[in-house]
Amino acid sequence: MATVWQVLGRALSPVEDRPRIAPELESACYTTRAGAPYVVIHNARAHTYARLDPREFELLPLMDGQRSVKELVIAYYQRHGVLALARVAGLVGLLRRQGLLANAGIDAYACLASRLHVRPTAGPAGSWELATTRMDHFLGRLYEWGGQVFFHTAWLWTGLALGVLGPALVIIELARGRYALYDPGGWGLTTIVVLVLFALFALAIHELGHGLAVKHAGRTVHAAGVRLYFGLPAAFVDTTDIWMAAPEQRLLTAFAGPWTGLVLGGICAVAASLVTSPSLGTLLFTAAFVFVVDNLFNFNPLLELDGYYMLIDVLDRPLLRSEALAFVRGPLWVRLWRREPLSRDEKLLSLFGLAAIAYSLLAIVLAVRAWQSLLVPVIATNLTSGELPRQLLGLAILLVIAVPLGLGVVAVLARLATPLKAWRDWAGGRAADYRYRQALAALRAAPTWSDLPQGRLLELARVMRIEEVPVGTEVVRQGDPGSRFYLIARGGFEVRVDDVPQVRLGRGDFFGERALLHGAPRAATVVATEPSRLFVLDRADFDRLLATDLSARARIEAGLVYREEVAAMALFGDLEPGELGALLSRLVPLTVDQGETVIRQGDPGDRFYIVRSGGVSVARDGEVLARLGPGEAFGEIALLLDVPRTATVAATEPTSLLALDSQDFRDVLASYLGRGGELERLSHLRLLSHKRLDEVV
Repeated sequence: MATVWQVLGRALSPVEDRPRIAPELESACYTTRAGAPYVVIHNARAHTYARLDPREFELLPLMDGQRSVKELVIAYYQRHGVLALARVAGLVGLLRRQGLLANAGIDAYACLASRLHVRPTAGPAGSWELATTRMDHFLGRLYEWGGQVFFHTAWLWTGLALGVLGPALVIIELARGRYALYDPGGWGLTTIVVLVLFALFALAIHELGHGLAVKHAGRTVHAAGVRLYFGLPAAFVDTTDIWMAAPEQRLLTAFAGPWTGLVLGGICAVAASLVTSPSLGTLLFTAAFVFVVDNLFNFNPLLELDGYYMLIDVLDRPLLRSEALAFVRGPLWVRLWRREPLSRDEKLLSLFGLAAIAYSLLAIVLAVRAWQSLLVPVIATNLTSGELPRQLLGLAILLVIAVPLGLGVVAVLARLATPLKAWRDWAGGRAADYRYRQALAALRAAPTWSDLPQGRLLELARVMRIEEVPVGTEVVRQGDPGSRFYLIARGGFEVRVDDVPQVRLGRGDFFGERALLHGAPRAATVVATEPSRLFVLDRADFDRLLATDLSARARIEAGLVYREEVAAMALFGDLEPGELGALLSRLVPLTVDQGETVIRQGDPGDRFYIVRSGGVSVARDGEVLARLGPGEAFGEIALLLDVPRTATVAATEPTSLLALDSQDFRDVLASYLGRGGELERLSHLRLLSHKRLDEVV
């Protein structure tokens, strides 16, 4: 009879969750520009979305509230021949977080966290938003009343002409000196107020263009309204539903915003050139100037605005900017110094990175010139006017500029504080001790390395270095010679083979182990997808430390060969290095002789088997049903149910097997579902609670 703790553990076990997909889920199938298929799903009630692999999408009909997570893993295995524990666990977690499951379930660990009175994460400072969910109806009617005209081919060409003519006319009028920016009061403040009002109106028109494009695609605008943006109110339109439309419609939606504003600027510029009234012409010219400048900035692919997002959508390179800047910071100059030819991809990164840096420098120069020519005279004139109202206005303008600038300086200083603290810790010897303890913990957690004698682990941890890796950095590049081993302490990385993303790596994962033993060329490119930290072990240090310890070196080599052999099996093709390591720690190697029975029909079963080498035959009631070879598996039903075996399996030759017990299967799957980390985090929070209590008393 099960004890109360066993019953409680089974009830809280995440592998026993029975997810049920939300009703009336909408889906749309598309392909990336590289030809890879994907599916976007949408919960219309919760307004939530997720992008899935087609094989993940195939599991959704099975999420009926009757099948457990472990049953979904076995279903995936039976369909695709892959034991995708992490993929299925990650899919369930994603659907739950995105509100795409009907049964949210009870997260016991979250309840425990709330009992610890954990402070909630603060939202963005100064965030404020006034939104309505009724804008979709208004935009729909506006689209029907005439907005659809703007998406006809004739109007698109007309708009393109206006988009080119507007900036040209603004430049011509500036060169002629016929108009100046609108300033009827002579104080300079009026000009700033008019410019701000026109800028807000331009942004509203910009967002209106996005909204009409969403309606043109037949999708829904969930919300629209006003929010604070850098301290100023600005209009916004929620366009997330465009993810359910075709990729070209998403591109059109990004394009429609700045294009609408640019067309309006062209109309104002043409009108300013035609009118004879100086005051009206000045007002129209000011409007054209603001609309043109604002929306040209949005089209600029060197800024992270609409133009940039259109570019990365066309190129299918979501990390283009960060990768380009990281390449220009280092590898580009190494390639040029060695006179190595640049690949097509490297030429793209070089061009974009250098252009982005050049534009940033130009923007600083233009900002300084604008400050000197426009704002400084206005502020100085009002402050020295001797009139209290004008002095107050001059002071207000100065504060409006100084406060954001001061906040920016504080942010920069805060960013500089981290390396300064690191330098201080290094100077005091604390950084080396901290690095050593972290490296030792990482090695102990990594399979293969954790089996080394304690003395060797201590020596390896002492020579490992820490590297801080910015977003977009290529840590290793496919084809380059390898001489380093990496352990991920923090952050995330993407592994690419022939520029095609394969897997994502996170904390606890590692890569480059073959470089330590063979110095083989890198088999893949690894790129940082977020700010990360790595522990690095050089091959020279590895060879030096283990040159005389042949047994330790042989153990590592055997472990890496075993790992590569198992990783090459199609059964484990979806597992990341850390996930594979967790599974390898539970697999039990077995050897059976020719003719020996592995499992017998009718016997109870609680083990799953993978053929490592050799072969087995599967028979039922004396009739041979199949013959299995290396990489194939049998006995998966035993992972789900304690039921008698339905067939007899015997070795047809000397055979090596890997066995996985049903309890180990549940434990590994539970670790993939992230609950093990929750316990560690809750323990840490309890320690923090005591620390805060000690500080109070």
